[in-house]
Amino acid sequence: MCRDARLGARLGVLVVVSAGLANAAPPPPPLPNDDVVVRGVRPKEETWDARFGGPEAAGTAGAEGDPAKIVEDLPGVAHASLGADPLVLWGSSSSDTRILVDGVEIPSLFHGGALRSTIDGDLVGALTLTPGAYGAGYGRALGGLVRIDTRELPRDGWHGALDVNVLDSSAWVGAPVGERTRIAAGGRVGYLDRTLPAVGVDHANDVFPIPSYGDYFAKAQMDLRAGESLDALLLGSHDSTTTTANEEDPAHVLESATRTGFERLSLRYRRTLGDGAHVEVTPWVGRDVNTYDAHFGANPERLDEHDVRWGLRAEERAPVARTVTVALGMDATGTHAALERRGSLTLPPREGDVTVFGQGPGSDSSSDRFDAAIVDVAPYASLDWALGPVNVEPALRVDGYLVDASRKTPRVGQTPSIGASSLVAYVEPRLSVRARLSSRVTVLASAGLYSEPPAPADLGAVFGTPTLHASSGEHASVGEAVELSRTLSATLTGFYKWMSGLPVRDPSAIEELAHALVGNGVGRSYGVQFLLRQKPWHGFSGFLAYTLSRSERRDTTGGAFRLFDEDEPEVVTVAANQVLGAYTLGIRVRYASGQPRTPVIGTFYDEKDDVTEPVFGAQNSLRLPAFFQLDVRAARRFVLPGDMTLSVYAEALNVIDRRNADDYVYDTRYARRGTISNIPILGVVGVRVER
Repeated sequence: MCRDARLGARLGVLVVVSAGLANAAPPPPPLPNDDVVVRGVRPKEETWDARFGGPEAAGTAGAEGDPAKIVEDLPGVAHASLGADPLVLWGSSSSDTRILVDGVEIPSLFHGGALRSTIDGDLVGALTLTPGAYGAGYGRALGGLVRIDTRELPRDGWHGALDVNVLDSSAWVGAPVGERTRIAAGGRVGYLDRTLPAVGVDHANDVFPIPSYGDYFAKAQMDLRAGESLDALLLGSHDSTTTTANEEDPAHVLESATRTGFERLSLRYRRTLGDGAHVEVTPWVGRDVNTYDAHFGANPERLDEHDVRWGLRAEERAPVARTVTVALGMDATGTHAALERRGSLTLPPREGDVTVFGQGPGSDSSSDRFDAAIVDVAPYASLDWALGPVNVEPALRVDGYLVDASRKTPRVGQTPSIGASSLVAYVEPRLSVRARLSSRVTVLASAGLYSEPPAPADLGAVFGTPTLHASSGEHASVGEAVELSRTLSATLTGFYKWMSGLPVRDPSAIEELAHALVGNGVGRSYGVQFLLRQKPWHGFSGFLAYTLSRSERRDTTGGAFRLFDEDEPEVVTVAANQVLGAYTLGIRVRYASGQPRTPVIGTFYDEKDDVTEPVFGAQNSLRLPAFFQLDVRAARRFVLPGDMTLSVYAEALNVIDRRNADDYVYDTRYARRGTISNIPILGVVGVRVER
């Protein structure tokens, strides 16, 4: 049976299962006969939202009490290697996904190593994942969205928590100040890079980085008038890693140091008017830092990027008729980046590069220093029209990108610093339809056009292309949601995504000046995802998430499609929690197909550089072994005087100590191939006190 036939057969099985659940499940209890009329705007939800409350997500086994980590387990998300950003959504790279905290963009959801999120769990009120086909209020992403809503601060008395475990320690405290204002502040510091050597793991940083990280927050909420409020939010995160991969030959020793961080300061004004309209305005500013220093023997590599960023989100959503709601908004962001880069033109490797883990740089070393600015001003409008059991929402977004690079050509002698600028508008119509077939069955569909500006680092005249334009994409999805009971639901979603204008390396034999990258790449992803979710019921909660998909890329016009570097045909997660009085028990099981890799089928000797170089087979024709991991969690809660509680918890990751392969690695002569393993069994024990 061919690969596409197997995909179709499994899709058919899921459709039959979903239809069977819809027909076999008893209907939910009838609603009371009393009619309740609520004036106002129906809360806006994206078609394929997976939304979890902070406490529920934090209690999932494998999350180590960090609610944002639940995103790894949700449908539409591919399993990532240890140390990689686990936000590959519907076949798009993690850099194509946007993370927003109260509407404010942040550069990363996870610290280096992906052991912890960059947002303290005590700040998370709810987390929503939309893997694609999202509404007109958001843009600049060919992937999906991760949206975090921070918790509302308590109005009575002081509250806080202290959490200490083997990974890190965190604390927060909050209290009202007067009758109208509440404030809270907290932070977290990680020390796994110090505790592992203390327990005898002397080479913890070999190959995989163990970060030294920390994050902090401060939040203030003020009630202005009835239905009117003002919030201020400060976020900060930083981490650094040092990695050493030892080799017998000093010329092949790899040493690298990475430092990343960000700060955000935002205000959010909200007002609900008497006619049910809702207004929200969020201005914000911040900065990002990303530095990378590496030495492959005597060959240095460096990337130093400092970004100043700002943004403004403003929206008014108002009912204009009994069945019609209109939203008008503006979503604007700006980035000014100062970059310095030196080293090999091919390092770090890009998606689509044929390489192997740890391969050293070539002799094509160069350097560049430049500035880049990207501004996007995006007005949007949507209309939500209820036609009986059917809701139709046509929407339109227009992204106007101003892209500016400080140099159009490399620095050669006294060449003038002539810049390159472009102003391009992308018109992006979007449509979603939601049809309620019965009290418990809903059919959903959505489609739209999307765009994404180039990364500032790709606008250099040496390592990139100053005239690079935005990429574009088309998303389409259709599915069925079934309410099996008031707490049990099932959702089946089919999706298709087409991407064009992706930046890839220029394949020309004679490279054009200041043209290292070209926007000729295209990609396609398609598949189906399934989510069976049990919300808390008699102390039991959990979910089953399954994704079956295929993602491909084409790097040259008219060329053949190949597998996306992070393509994973199947990803399955089963998680369950049970509360038994003061005890909580949890389990998580994860399975994922191995990612594709390009095999080494031979070698040749490079006399010029005195190194042995690999000869590769067909690109991405080999797969890593499948990933499987079992995690368990147990917690005991004690009630203390003074409205305080004490929780003692223990979590074991990879209980069966399976040596999951994260990558293939070769010796310096490419004569032997081995695997780099993911984490072995890891225990996390901690204590939490809160009020």
